Amino acid sequence: MNDAKSDPQVRRVAISPGSISVLETARHDRPAGWSRLQVLACGVCGTDLHLLHGMTLPTGAAYPVYPGHEVAARILEADPDADLSPGTTVILHPLLPCGECEPCKTGREHQCASGEMLGIHRAGGLSDELIWRSDRLVAVNNLDPLLAALLPDAVAAAYHAVERAALPPGGKLAVIGAGGVGTNVLQISRALDPASQAVAVVHSDSTARRIAGLGFPIVQGLAGAGRTVRKLAGDMDAVIDFSGVAAAPSEAIRMLRRGGRLVLGAILDEKVALATTYTGLVTREIEIVGSYASTLSDLRAVAELATSGKLPLDGLVSHVIDLKNAPDALDILEQRPPGMVRVVVKP
Repeated sequence: MNDAKSDPQVRRVAISPGSISVLETARHDRPAGWSRLQVLACGVCGTDLHLLHGMTLPTGAAYPVYPGHEVAARILEADPDADLSPGTTVILHPLLPCGECEPCKTGREHQCASGEMLGIHRAGGLSDELIWRSDRLVAVNNLDPLLAALLPDAVAAAYHAVERAALPPGGKLAVIGAGGVGTNVLQISRALDPASQAVAVVHSDSTARRIAGLGFPIVQGLAGAGRTVRKLAGDMDAVIDFSGVAAAPSEAIRMLRRGGRLVLGAILDEKVALATTYTGLVTREIEIVGSYASTLSDLRAVAELATSGKLPLDGLVSHVIDLKNAPDALDILEQRPPGMVRVVVKP
């Protein structure tokens, strides 16, 4: 962390491999073009757990890390000419792109190889306050901060995946894996096109009940899901996989129509063998694309959907933990008790 510091009055969670603690730290100085933010809520996700397990950090980052990249906050200080003024409730896009590389210049800032990440390169939102660049903030004044905190990662990433799916109007979509991100994919597809049809492929009984309660048809169990989905709803225009299961892409391909698109969104460090032939992919013109993270424009889009009431967020938060008990949030994430959806820490 390279920020200058002054008064020792801010609580921050610090993570090193195998160790997590809540520390009293000095307040960071605010450079021009940045805003000082009071944290209202911060989501906890798999990245934070990977940090605790000692994941290899990107270039420019070092342990201890001050995590938290899913943040809703209130602006305390900003430059006089900033677009958003003190008192505004905001969410933070968690990437600071370099602005100079080819991805940045072509609207793919999330592919920037030299960008800095909130909660990895710079102190994140598992804290009382933080500073962040003002042009990476999005206003969400009428949203519950506990729910708004999920927009920068799980919801914006879901929106990006739906955009990558490129569904036609009234199209058919199957979503494999309906945890936090998968649930958001289903809700976003409906919000963007109420005429679209979405089917969820789920594993557990609790997830099946939750998704059915949202009004989506479900197929429980991955084995044979390709045939079951087609029997239930016909051939799919697109399938989005957030399951993190190596067998999922093969079942997904079985669900697709000719010319359909498979979007892979989970992070999985395994080799995947597709249960189809090279010729089968070619003659059916199946498209396979990745979907990673999100852009600032994605975040603005989901903020608009959420603040307008078109995108419901109810039911996404299952656990709320006080900042002083932040290690408990990581324990819950590790154990994944029945009914867990998302865990949010509140200062």
